[in-house]
Amino acid sequence: MENKSLISIIIPFHNSERHLRRCVDTIIQQTYTNLEIILVDDGSQDGSKKVAQKLVSEDKRIVLLEIPHSGVSVARNKGLETAKGSYIMFVDSDDIMNINVIRRMMLLMKKTYADMVTCGIERTEALDQQPLKKKISFKTYTKEEYLRLFFKINSNEWVHYPVAKLYKKELLPVSLYPPGIRVGEDVIGTYLAISRAEKIVALSDTGYYYYINPESATSDFSEKDFDLIKVWDQMTEITKGTEPDNKYAVLGRNRINFTLLLRMITQVPAKEITVRYSKQQKRLLRDLRRCEDDLLRSPVILSRKLMIFMLCHMYGPTALGCDIFVRLKNMKGLI
Repeated sequence: MENKSLISIIIPFHNSERHLRRCVDTIIQQTYTNLEIILVDDGSQDGSKKVAQKLVSEDKRIVLLEIPHSGVSVARNKGLETAKGSYIMFVDSDDIMNINVIRRMMLLMKKTYADMVTCGIERTEALDQQPLKKKISFKTYTKEEYLRLFFKINSNEWVHYPVAKLYKKELLPVSLYPPGIRVGEDVIGTYLAISRAEKIVALSDTGYYYYINPESATSDFSEKDFDLIKVWDQMTEITKGTEPDNKYAVLGRNRINFTLLLRMITQVPAKEITVRYSKQQKRLLRDLRRCEDDLLRSPVILSRKLMIFMLCHMYGPTALGCDIFVRLKNMKGLI
């Protein structure tokens, strides 16, 4: 396939000195070569800018944008505003891609007349990539079918990520991602993209590698996770008048009480919850119990319904069991 259509790859970064070159190298080496690689420096204070400037000097396809530190949403939107390509991809600065996957995704885009093409994501601590299968395998979805995955209707698939997707630029509003939200902004942006697509094709191959930093803190939960409540409040507003999207968004808003509560008690020691998140814990449990009946009657997978029931009716023993799990996990390196 000839490299006719320009694809803009948008890579926001903030203090990514250690990983930026490794990420960009897997883009530079893509077998699909007609690329515009947009690096957006979100106010980095380490040596990331120097790494980016060196990359610009080495490859004329790379451009560097600089903005004051404003968050990944603003950085992605800035890259989108600048992009010249007819197609868009977003890549996180500490991740890598298989060097053949963009070519394969563009082939599917053209062959199937899709509006969006996705590939598989693998979470990994390794820095290498696996070869793609010789035979191309893919599945085609209508917008309605893919939105059911997005809203986790009888499913537990995670498809809301902005990465590992090739979009037609014409589908994307310039202000795709909401500023001021620290976690979950990709939910809103991905929904807006899917809602404008008619056909989505999912490549079976894993082509995108989400890097898990083994040196990161054991507990990833923090105050910013509560931004997910804002996200789903906005989702219920955005989808008003559109069914079944609004019904699914209301379900998502109810389910976020369960998600946050479970995440908190499985990642944070009980003593720390009491000191830092006592009010939020009580509010989440109250709200979860209020919408329990709706959640148990909803198209949520059975394992989630069982956990919802346990949290609503056996919260003390369940939280105690989770606390023991957290403490054992934190002791892992000492045993």
